[in-house]
Amino acid sequence: MYKTLLFVVIICFCSISANASNLASNASSNTNSVNKELFIVHFETGPNWNPSLAPSEQIQFKAHSNNLNQLRKEKVISFGARYNHFGVIFIKATSLADATSLIAKDPGVQAGIFTFNIAQLKVFYPWEK
Repeated sequence: MYKTLLFVVIICFCSISANASNLASNASSNTNSVNKELFIVHFETGPNWNPSLAPSEQIQFKAHSNNLNQLRKEKVISFGARYNHFGVIFIKATSLADATSLIAKDPGVQAGIFTFNIAQLKVFYPWEK
């Protein structure tokens, strides 16, 4: 599991476009002047995922998508991607507890169609400009 997560982090770091060049510098700033950290969230299908249904037909899938879109508009999500049947997002939050609470409230997680793992990222190579 952790090897997969590490692989995803490396792939995502290598494939992020020039538009994400301010991700690391923006991770510690927001409109409330509260320091925010950067976290990686790895999604997998959960116990209530029905493999016989398309993703759009899963319970609460649309609500999950709407939630992620809203978090993106609020600049909580910095970057997201899918690979195989997994998903990954990079989010900004004040603590691991806040980040975990935020994702635990996601309708897809609440419905059991997704599970997640979350960890704080410590950027040691900042984005190139």
